[in-house]
Amino acid sequence: MNDEIFLRNYRLKIGRSTGSRVYEMRPSETSPDQDGLRLTFQVTHFAGGAFSVAEITIYNVSRYASRQMLGDGSTGKYEFISLEAGYDGLFGSIFVGQITNVQIHLEDGGATRGIRFFCKSSAKERDQNLINLTLAPETDPVQIIEECASVFGAEIQFYGDFSGLKRRSRGTVLQGSPTSCMNELGETFAFDWMVENGAIKIIKRDFALDNQVYVISSGTGMIGSPVVSDTEVGIRYTLNPKIKLGDTIKLESMAPRFEFSGAFFYDVPRTIGEGYYKVNSLVFAGDSHGDQWESQISCLRLSAAAQAGISERATR
Repeated sequence: MNDEIFLRNYRLKIGRSTGSRVYEMRPSETSPDQDGLRLTFQVTHFAGGAFSVAEITIYNVSRYASRQMLGDGSTGKYEFISLEAGYDGLFGSIFVGQITNVQIHLEDGGATRGIRFFCKSSAKERDQNLINLTLAPETDPVQIIEECASVFGAEIQFYGDFSGLKRRSRGTVLQGSPTSCMNELGETFAFDWMVENGAIKIIKRDFALDNQVYVISSGTGMIGSPVVSDTEVGIRYTLNPKIKLGDTIKLESMAPRFEFSGAFFYDVPRTIGEGYYKVNSLVFAGDSHGDQWESQISCLRLSAAAQAGISERATR
């Protein structure tokens, strides 16, 4: 990882039925000054929220492009947006969705002008489809979860062992927001869930996905110290578009900052934050012409059973 974090890149695409616009910053080792327009963004992916949101601002576009983005032209507003970001050797998609609102953004007393997009993922739009369903007693819990998840119109993927779930002796009523219903089922049947790339991942609690494990330390791009609480750890990390919700990370840090009441009452080892975690929420934040270009990761610690057999998959 540390060999790949140089030469920032981004590619912003906004589109509508009549066409699209693409803005890029793609410097190279031979032309490091091949600059693009300034872009700032904050993209938030939620586990259990079923959707992602993004606030993306691009600065100093032409007046003609500004009018089009604001919808002042005759061809209508832009509707779709995608953002890829990273580095020359570590580049990928961090958001795909719809544009909800657009506004003019002014800085430096109006000397700097940008166009700001407020965006949501397609899953958020699907969440507006209310569910109203009653299932019979003793219905297989997996079927209950599938019935609720199907409202999102995405491929359903299960991870972990769901065969031992206890059946309900009474009927199950699914009514209202699909997100609220899925969150309730998640607490009942002990799973986490998220929507990603057109699929719903349903992951049994404490199950580690069978994919790459990312080692996060000061030597691989961690920024500052991780913050450890009673139930989770928060990490700032060099922007890495490969990390997704549900992924497993191995945290290595001898200097965590802990924030929980137990610090007043018992001896806390310096290595308290080290170990394996599952990514539970993920924020990508950046300013192409500023200091910030990072991933902000909130993680839940994996149990000892879930950690078994994953150490050999840890990669830097």
